[in-house]
Amino acid sequence: MGFTQEKLAHHLQVSRVTVGRWDRLENPPDPSLQPRLAAALEVTSTELVELLHPDQKCASTPAVPQKTRSSGHDVVQRIQGAALAFQETDRRLGGGVLLPSVELYLSQEIAPHLLDAHSGTSTAGIFSAAASMTEIAGWMTHDSGQNERARAYFERAFRLAVAADNNALAGNSCASMSHLAIELGKHSDALRIASTGIAKSSQADGTLRLTARLHTMRARALALVGEHQACAESLDQAESLLDRAVSEKPADWIANFDEASLASEAAQCFLDLAEYAEAEQHAAAAIRLRTGDRVRSRAFGQLTMANILVGAGRLDEAASFGNEVCKVTASLSSTRVLDQLNGLGRTLASARSVPEVAHFLATLGALSHVSDAQEGQTATWPV
Repeated sequence: MGFTQEKLAHHLQVSRVTVGRWDRLENPPDPSLQPRLAAALEVTSTELVELLHPDQKCASTPAVPQKTRSSGHDVVQRIQGAALAFQETDRRLGGGVLLPSVELYLSQEIAPHLLDAHSGTSTAGIFSAAASMTEIAGWMTHDSGQNERARAYFERAFRLAVAADNNALAGNSCASMSHLAIELGKHSDALRIASTGIAKSSQADGTLRLTARLHTMRARALALVGEHQACAESLDQAESLLDRAVSEKPADWIANFDEASLASEAAQCFLDLAEYAEAEQHAAAAIRLRTGDRVRSRAFGQLTMANILVGAGRLDEAASFGNEVCKVTASLSSTRVLDQLNGLGRTLASARSVPEVAHFLATLGALSHVSDAQEGQTATWPV
């Protein structure tokens, strides 16, 4: 294909040393990179596997190429490994970086198994795997500001989970759809979908954390319509479920929901209820708990804190948190973060006389932060 190691490394955004290890068969490419590598080399995923594992290539290869020689269990395990790799990178870099690779993985690695009755994979296993990866694509699309596409992915993930008879995954998809409904201002939809998710998750094992997440989605919707008491009760229920989940083995494919996640959602609830002291306490906990590779989650926590401080009239402190988020945007491909930064900038624009605000607005103005986010307007949800 005319690639040197350096050019291929640049094309795939990895180091030349990494490509050299692939060449020497010392380390296989990360599963999240393999679809892009296959596309760059213009080979099928099966041919790429044969290039990476030449010792496993059989001399009597059938005339009709087989997608995989793995057992059904191995196929599902491989997809699960790829999903974890995609999610780990997504947390550090944002959805915009990996979305093309995830969509390619869906079409090239997963879709053929859905249609192949002789692949050895169980219907429940491959449909669950497809539901999980489809939901990941939905979140990356949402993070890229394409809410109409995100909604379609979440709806498809829900239907795949139902087809797999996987109540845990169906509940997980409901949590994602409820979150998106809140973002789109459809509060009654968010409340209904979260309640449906709770009913689904209660029929599966290993779902205490998931059910806690769904209760926080109910709390968010209730806060947005001013239901103080009901919101607080839902948050209390979520906290109780998290306490009980400490020793529970979570169901497969389910997104993690932890104390930092609860603190972040609680901060949003109390911000929407204009209870700024309580909101600040939860936002501070979310920021403190989000360390390491959770770059995007920490940025959202800082933006929530900035909006809380605006509500409390502490504009200089709000601007300082905005500046902190500006520092990570160069390495974080997240339209949602940029949109919220722009919103903070518009809110603070009338307070340019405050030095910290002026500095934040100047820093924000130097960023390339134009967004083409589009809100979905589909009339119905699948629940």
